[in-house]
Amino acid sequence: MKQQIQNRTLFIRDNLDVLRGMNSESVDLIYIDPPFNSNRNYEAPIGSVANGASFKDVWYLDDVEQEWIDSIEVQNTALYNLLETVGTMGRSREANGNKGYLQYMSIRLLEMYRILKPTGSIYLHCDTKMSHYLKMVMDCIFGVRRFRNEIVWGYKWGGVSKRFFAKKHDIILFYARKQSKYIFNADDVREPYETKDTRWHNNKRGKIMRDLWDDIPIINTMAKERTGYPTQKPLVLLERIIQASSNEGDMVLDAFCGCATTLVAAEKHNRQWIGIDVSQKAVELVNQRMKQESERAESNILEWGQGKYQVIVRKDVPQRTDKEQVVINTNVKQQLYEKQKGICNGCDIHFPMRNLEIDHILPRSKGGQDNIKNLQLLCGACNRQKGDRDMNYLKAQVRKDQKGYRY
Repeated sequence: MKQQIQNRTLFIRDNLDVLRGMNSESVDLIYIDPPFNSNRNYEAPIGSVANGASFKDVWYLDDVEQEWIDSIEVQNTALYNLLETVGTMGRSREANGNKGYLQYMSIRLLEMYRILKPTGSIYLHCDTKMSHYLKMVMDCIFGVRRFRNEIVWGYKWGGVSKRFFAKKHDIILFYARKQSKYIFNADDVREPYETKDTRWHNNKRGKIMRDLWDDIPIINTMAKERTGYPTQKPLVLLERIIQASSNEGDMVLDAFCGCATTLVAAEKHNRQWIGIDVSQKAVELVNQRMKQESERAESNILEWGQGKYQVIVRKDVPQRTDKEQVVINTNVKQQLYEKQKGICNGCDIHFPMRNLEIDHILPRSKGGQDNIKNLQLLCGACNRQKGDRDMNYLKAQVRKDQKGYRY
């Protein structure tokens, strides 16, 4: 689908609004470095380039809108059930915080799945606190078979504890939109051979990159690229991801673009880009970093801000130009319950509303849309029996069961 948003556009607003306004299958690569659910609030130090930038990373169920929960239940029952389970794990305050954070992430990841092209990929940067939860969320949305790598970015910066091993790595989850059609340029990101004996070198450019990335140091306090922005990642880290999973001219999206590292890396390697951030400070940081990069002698970024190369700042919600019908209002389950008179469309047995689940009549994997005309209520047993198949399959299984056959 054609991308209706111009290259070099930076949106300053909640990324969910922007994501919902983007055309389906219009982005080639997504990288996000969202809040980590670290239970901390972050601010850039006074006097730094990013002075004034801040964000909270403390989560409560009050942060979640009911419309998000309803939409998750409609679009992905397995994901909804997973989030409900997370809410029961551990002490109530911690469990509710984890659930609230994952609900916030899930509703946005569902949109990111929709806007990725069939050849596209997504890289989700997280830490060890939430990586295992986020992987299950991604499995529900993208599918277990679309998981490509759990990349470990190892570094040596920061303090240590004598109570456990030093925590010195982040996790980057790499998923493809389709199992076999995604872009991956292995030759563009090879790493050096460990031995200098050329007899064992099969490729002059090096060996295939591993999923352990311990060759990229964290940004030190004296680095020229350092902005002071909380959680800033090295430019070379994003360059590697962009070179591996996109081609020149492709569209790259960072929905939590912060200090603009993804955008600079995309511009540097002749990719198009869209950034989203809630802070007005992002505009200043994008322009500052692009200008800084353009002044380097070996840079591909030319004349930033002096002519055609400049950021387009928008605060509106983009309007979709594709024809796919979207959304579902928050009362959809109640509407379906009244329409079906509380009866499961599979086994024709009456259930209380809490025991019925929203199902896509034509599965989304087969082109079914998130439209109320394509939705129905099934009991839990029928919904799991139907899975990713059509109603003919389910009805056949129900008939066998009613005749006393096992299935």
